[in-house]
Amino acid sequence: MNSKYIFIFVMSLVIGSAFVLFVNSDSDVEVTTVPETTTTTTLAPTTTTTLGDEESVQIVDDNEETPPVYEGEYSNFSGFEGTNQFKLDELVIALPQVLQDILKDKVIYINGCHEYAKSLVGRCPYGVWDSSGTNIDGTKGAEWSMSIWVSNRAFDAEQAKDVLTHESSHALSYITRNCNTQNNLSYRLDAWNYFGGEEKFADALVLYFGGSYNHYRELGDLNSDERTYLEEYIATCTNT
Repeated sequence: MNSKYIFIFVMSLVIGSAFVLFVNSDSDVEVTTVPETTTTTTLAPTTTTTLGDEESVQIVDDNEETPPVYEGEYSNFSGFEGTNQFKLDELVIALPQVLQDILKDKVIYINGCHEYAKSLVGRCPYGVWDSSGTNIDGTKGAEWSMSIWVSNRAFDAEQAKDVLTHESSHALSYITRNCNTQNNLSYRLDAWNYFGGEEKFADALVLYFGGSYNHYRELGDLNSDERTYLEEYIATCTNT
């Protein structure tokens, strides 16, 4: 092969290589990564407190409703809590009709921790019946005379309904204290003797009115004689 053809062959290779490089440089495409589309659920703030070996976690619902604040006549009562006052009002209007009728316009119902009762037992009681209006120092005449107290503890324990019935039974017992048996004896004192005291009498009335929570009674459900006794007591002492 003469030098002329060699020169042409070499130049062809050079030109061809240059063309390939030129083409490749134009075909480099910038790659843009599109972020993956995700759906994110925003969780409400979580507060974690560690005490000793126990962990307390509070998960707050953004949609959680704050109970309405009670601003009525009981707000200034010593021991008033109020968080469950509206719930208590609803329970009151759902009391058995005979209790509603006998207690109407005579008794007030307060969601709170009765301070004198608390001083006696060392903790906030579920419920209190206070006929005389007792201050924390034991003196009488506070503006909450003839009052039934149901504390937040009772609501937290889901016993508020039966606690209200128990305390309302105390009120019933008090209001009918002048009611007498056929033998002209105090029906109230007779009931104490029959059931074993005022507290057990009130517990029996809780069962009579369809409740279940008892704190003092140890005999279980009412027997037929007990139920008959309560029927006669209510018929005699509330139909006045």
